[in-house]
Amino acid sequence: MIMSRSQLPQRLQHALIGKDALQQQQIYFAPVRHHSPACSYAVRQLINQIKPTHVLIEAPASFSSILDELLHHETEPPIAILCQADIQIAKYLNNEEQAIGNEQDNEKDNDNELLSETELITRTAFYPFCSYSPEWQAMQLAKKYHANIQFIDLPWAEQAVQEMMPKHDASLLCETYLKHSEYITQLARKLHCRDHDEVWEHLFELRDFADIANWRTFFEDTFIWCAMARLEYTASSLELEGSSQREQHMITAIRQLKQSMPEAKIVVVTGGFHTLALYEGLANAKLIVPNKAKINKVNQQREAKQWQNKNDGDRTWLIRYSFERLDALNGYFAGMPSPAYYQEVWQSMLTYEQNYEQNQSQTTQDHRQAQALQFLSNIVQQLRKQQSVDNGANNEIGLVPLKSAIEQTYLLAELRGHCGPGRYDLLDGIQSAFIKGSIHDVRGEFWQIIHRTLSGNQFGKIPSNIASPPLVNEVYAMLKKYRFKLDDTLPKIAHIDIYRKPEHRQRSRFLHLLAFLDVGFAERLDGPNYQYGTRLTIMFEDWQYQWTPMVEAKLIELSQQGTRLEHIALQKLHLLMESLTEDGITQPCQLVVQIMLKAALMGFPSYFTALLTKLSKYLDTDNTLSSLVDCGHRLLYLWQGRDFLALNDSATLLALLAKVPRQAFFLLDTLKQSDEQQQQENFNTLLSLRDLLNNLPEQLNSKKLKQDFYFNLQRLQPLLTQAPLIRGAIDSLCYLDSQISQSELDEKIKIAFDLGAQYEQVSSYLTGLIQCSPELLIQSSQLLMSLDELLVHWDQEKFIQILPDLRYAFAKLTPKQNATIAEKIAKKYHIKKQSMDFEQYKFSDDDLQKTLALEFAICQYINQQQLQDWFKR
Repeated sequence: MIMSRSQLPQRLQHALIGKDALQQQQIYFAPVRHHSPACSYAVRQLINQIKPTHVLIEAPASFSSILDELLHHETEPPIAILCQADIQIAKYLNNEEQAIGNEQDNEKDNDNELLSETELITRTAFYPFCSYSPEWQAMQLAKKYHANIQFIDLPWAEQAVQEMMPKHDASLLCETYLKHSEYITQLARKLHCRDHDEVWEHLFELRDFADIANWRTFFEDTFIWCAMARLEYTASSLELEGSSQREQHMITAIRQLKQSMPEAKIVVVTGGFHTLALYEGLANAKLIVPNKAKINKVNQQREAKQWQNKNDGDRTWLIRYSFERLDALNGYFAGMPSPAYYQEVWQSMLTYEQNYEQNQSQTTQDHRQAQALQFLSNIVQQLRKQQSVDNGANNEIGLVPLKSAIEQTYLLAELRGHCGPGRYDLLDGIQSAFIKGSIHDVRGEFWQIIHRTLSGNQFGKIPSNIASPPLVNEVYAMLKKYRFKLDDTLPKIAHIDIYRKPEHRQRSRFLHLLAFLDVGFAERLDGPNYQYGTRLTIMFEDWQYQWTPMVEAKLIELSQQGTRLEHIALQKLHLLMESLTEDGITQPCQLVVQIMLKAALMGFPSYFTALLTKLSKYLDTDNTLSSLVDCGHRLLYLWQGRDFLALNDSATLLALLAKVPRQAFFLLDTLKQSDEQQQQENFNTLLSLRDLLNNLPEQLNSKKLKQDFYFNLQRLQPLLTQAPLIRGAIDSLCYLDSQISQSELDEKIKIAFDLGAQYEQVSSYLTGLIQCSPELLIQSSQLLMSLDELLVHWDQEKFIQILPDLRYAFAKLTPKQNATIAEKIAKKYHIKKQSMDFEQYKFSDDDLQKTLALEFAICQYINQQQLQDWFKR
């Protein structure tokens, strides 16, 4: 027992007196922690002993509609109930927002007055079950004893209206209050435990199986543990969060059942956090046994209430679930971590129960040690596989570390007073035996393997003939219509003829839609890429796809956003567009055209046309040259793929494409920036703009646009005194496109390479020339001569400073071009070809002395810097 009754706060002492009184009236509570094997085992003993006529479970009352599916013989955990409700919520607007588009200008006394309108939203939550969930065991044993099962919590629609859950998918078994309890935190410190999970395992999961089977003591202790945490929270906070409303609903259900059936033997399985309120609420209700007339009246009220519940706003489905999603370490908000581990714990308990009935003598410690040994063997096997791949078989974990881990696990359990090793004993034994050196040096893969082994990947099963969420049905039906093979989970390849077969084009759009929503069904391997303009001439797409339970899980998650995949995608596109209005978005055109491309690939022509109109406005306000140029390229890709994408408004698309160059010409003055990094970015943008102009459709008179382009570049030249990289690029481009002659280029090079020029300016100008046209070093004698003259006049210090820039510039040349330049330089200085060989075999005594002296100086410097050990590595 955690604490004797005399040590408890007065409120808890009174609650336990109330609990004893309730048991006298044949109402038995099981305060549980969700997904706890120990709680499930105690629930089994409770129901086996009491053999109740009714089992009441803390779950939304609307779940009664799928009770038969839950109890179906084909249903195997892990499974979950997905519940959804469409609710009307008030959307509040201040006066300024309300007045947008309104011609009236009425003054208000309060500028912050709120006006409202309503909108319909879908709220979603999950209620998972695994084999060792107390609620699952309660249902199975109720079925065994033919007891009535009743779910007594508020329907999900009523919970959602009270805004008790976050808007993303949530668990109806959330245990946040226990996790953040100061009482449990202090208890963890006193017991030298790391967190509330270890406290729970230490106090409850690792008891002797016989002690857990003593359900009266066990559930009194779980009640105290949860109730002490609950005392920290005020009644107002619990009411605001919604717990009080739910608890009142449960109290009413229990009271009504007892009033209508006074002889009923009732077992109530509920989260331990709520049990205190239920004890107190039922004690205050004074469960007086009513007369026969009162019973008949209550029964009539219950029947009317049940009829209303059939017409409430809840929608429920039984779905497959997985251990991976159930694991608390993966972000699940309720229950225990490492479900595969605790599944084995549960199996061990059932084996113990069976052996006990057969008078076999294996102890709790024997079962837990055997389980720890099995998991250690599995973990070592997985680690060996990974290490064999990474480092070869020589570094595999051997028998000695495994033996040490087993001993450490067993001894830690004994030291901590556990009846056999638990999860934390196992993890600490692994850490002690397998990790050499600092724990912080261990690679992430080590812990990931351990986590995967303890978490597991088991999937549940549900009856084949039950209903699924509309979104899952829609997607499955569409994939079947498009002849995808969904009979197994093996990966397959789809080869789609996107140009010649309209049906294949529809398949492509649907796959792009699924990919945009991250459903995880398919990944594109090959095909035209309209995002980056690659492989646009390819007439096929290749997709790898597979239908897995995780695809279903993702679709179910998306179900909270709607029942049609197209509507969900349009909503996501709309949110992306809304994000462009946020502060700090400096390249709206680039982002808008990316959204347009997604809409086109998914086959949303109306939305695509609407985005074209918005893009026209963004083109007028986008003051970032790179964004405009990138936008122009993507518009060009859309134009080139207009047939495949079935773009109806091609005239508007062409008009926008024509608008981009003219708008970009106004922003060419930004190329005069002197920052080196910015110059390189501007250089890339300049080349990209030229490439765009060279590939524009014939309908846009690209020749005239190129003339305007070079006219603006010539106008820009006087402003580029501090941007030599851009000057070099412009001179090179003008020469390549016949805007200047060879002699004009030579004159510009001569001026740029004047002996009085700063070497940084010279190197940047040279880089600009060569990056645009590396062959100029070969074709222009003036360029090579000017560079050579500068190198002759620079001293060694200046040459070393400029050398990295020169190396970067010459790196653009091919080996053949470098060889051609070397021959020209050698010819000028009358150097024989043999003297230019890189490998030399003849050395003079003087060369040898110089080499030895250099080696000695290098070694001496290494010793001075104390780097000799580093070189030995």
